[in-house]
Amino acid sequence: MAIQKTEALILKTQPFRSSSLIVTFFSRSFGKLRGLVKGVRREGETRGAMFEPFTHLEIVFYEKLRSDLHLVSESSIIESHDALRSSLESITYASYFSELVDELTEVHDPHDPIFDLLDYCFRFLASLPGEKLSRVFEIKLLAEVGWLPYLDNCLQCGNSPIEKGYFSVKQGALICTKCAHEFPDAAPLTAETLALMRYYVKHDVEASLQRTTSRTSETDLGKLLTGFILYRLGKPFKSRQFLKQILPVLR
Repeated sequence: MAIQKTEALILKTQPFRSSSLIVTFFSRSFGKLRGLVKGVRREGETRGAMFEPFTHLEIVFYEKLRSDLHLVSESSIIESHDALRSSLESITYASYFSELVDELTEVHDPHDPIFDLLDYCFRFLASLPGEKLSRVFEIKLLAEVGWLPYLDNCLQCGNSPIEKGYFSVKQGALICTKCAHEFPDAAPLTAETLALMRYYVKHDVEASLQRTTSRTSETDLGKLLTGFILYRLGKPFKSRQFLKQILPVLR
């Protein structure tokens, strides 16, 4: 077994036997990892506190070549991200980001941009608008894993440029007005929503968050991306469903 060291963000945890945890990390050097942490749930044990979801750690682990469950031997906190735990809303958004990364990435497939994106969102989620951050996060993550919708021209006839038209969730692509009748699932896409989506694709997170947008375009883009991701994965996100339930109450 090789001994490895890396920065890692905790996506989720689950109890294992009487005193241990199985932790799913997204690490800088190795991508998604599953690690066994022994003896952290015993009475009086203080190490368990550092394995809260969303925590940024440095971990040392024994890499098992015949298993995707590695043994974590050492850990130290780099950033606890306590600020995002100050409200149920920010906790739920952070859970959604973690769930997305867990579902859309493979084990041992490193992506520095995904690590930096997730770390940025955990650090600033408590002070940024969660819904807008979700849109930017979704698009940047989809781009990194190769799932970004095709936005350049009409998928069917190649007509370009398209400033508004239709979007097919099944095809994951733009469809022009003339070709829309050939795609029953294609829904209208306004020029404002399409422009916003293209802006988020081309600009970094900070520039995207600074862009002034209308509530309508953000809502429309949210529905488009949610439908697209749901179709690709074939199942809903528990955290997203919970968020939809609690937001009207919290606001």
